[in-house]
Amino acid sequence: MNNQSKNINIIVGLDLSEMDPYLIQYARLLNEILDTSRTVFVHNLKIGELPKELLPADKLAPISKRIQEKLTQQIRNTNPNYTFEVEVKTEAYSELAFMSLAKSVKPDLLVLGNKQHLEGNGGLGQKLVRVLPCSTLLIPETFRSPIHKIVDAIDFSRYTQPVMEWAELFKRNAKGKVVDHSAIHVSKFNWGFFPTMSEQDIKRATQQDMEKRQQEWAKKYANFSDIAIVAAEGKSIASTLLQYAQKSKAEMMILGVKGSTSISDLFMGSVANDLIQRPTDICLLFAKPKKDI
Repeated sequence: MNNQSKNINIIVGLDLSEMDPYLIQYARLLNEILDTSRTVFVHNLKIGELPKELLPADKLAPISKRIQEKLTQQIRNTNPNYTFEVEVKTEAYSELAFMSLAKSVKPDLLVLGNKQHLEGNGGLGQKLVRVLPCSTLLIPETFRSPIHKIVDAIDFSRYTQPVMEWAELFKRNAKGKVVDHSAIHVSKFNWGFFPTMSEQDIKRATQQDMEKRQQEWAKKYANFSDIAIVAAEGKSIASTLLQYAQKSKAEMMILGVKGSTSISDLFMGSVANDLIQRPTDICLLFAKPKKDI
């Protein structure tokens, strides 16, 4: 994304479950804020789960058509204020279906469910966050709307720039929606790798890191927004971020898929993985740098 006015392509993954209406509703919310070029809903009909007698093309085509018609009608029932497409894939693995569609759609954003109380383990979402060449937004069925507040989790890695680019797309949207932002960096010293250090030494090192990050932000990103630099202390970075987002009454958090999130640069991707595993009502947008996309 090179500028704030860029029109983006969105893929929304549906699975014919109770999660679908929530994702369809959220697609409308996104289109009310972002400038979108294409919104493509996709469902993969896993051929490995079908009886052999239904695998021939003349049997499979009518099934795919009925699914497409059902999803299309479900979306139309929400009175969408945007144009959309519905694709039904027939791959043995859903990862292949999304990767195939990504080649033609070239999405900027993949939208998937992050089921909290509904049936499903979220395994597909965890895989696609890592392998698909675009940013990914995970939506819990317990999400809050409209989108008024977004927390931008900053780790000062190469993922900082894409996090801020997505934040700017929401904040300075051309549709006049008011979306506030709050940047945060969590300082966490992993004492387990330095067992001989005293508690006082750890506090001093943490304070030095917080001061360093504040200076770095003021030097490089002061025009973006202010930033809260907080110490995780005995909590994990993920729980500290979620606690901050909840206190801020944020509906969404933007963070990098991987990053440098500790003083010793030892945790690569652990925060994103931890957040995916935790129950939350907050939507999680995992941003990727341009060269990853």
